[in-house]
Amino acid sequence: QIARLIKKYSSFSQLDLVNYWEVVIFSWITGNADMHLKNFSLYNNRKLGYGLTPAYDLLCTKIVMPEDTEELALTLNGRKRKIQKSDFVKVMTASGLSEKVINNIAKKFRRSIVKWLDLIEASFLPDSMKKEYKKLILSRVMALR
Repeated sequence: QIARLIKKYSSFSQLDLVNYWEVVIFSWITGNADMHLKNFSLYNNRKLGYGLTPAYDLLCTKIVMPEDTEELALTLNGRKRKIQKSDFVKVMTASGLSEKVINNIAKKFRRSIVKWLDLIEASFLPDSMKKEYKKLILSRVMALR
């Protein structure tokens, strides 16, 4: 639904589609089940036209609400739980992204894993949450292989 609106209204639809899917994947990897429809919008720049607004509300809900079984707030390929790489590939392809672009997005996240783990380690999270967060991110990034 969001991807369709981006394709229809964005002046930079391919770029905005990539940015949109990167935010969705980032949210899934980081355990953010709070990225609702209200977190996505298009902004009308009078000179450039409509474009996807920058992402916000990027947080991890999984480690503070482990009882929440949803992995995403919005459905992905008809699911909110037990999401797999194939679900991402199917919806991203349907939105108009090529296999090469999809693979490059996944590669981008895999390459950033060390930085993520370092940032978590340097954070003010309690050690128990750091451990859970690292475990979550590693498992989800590996699922994108």
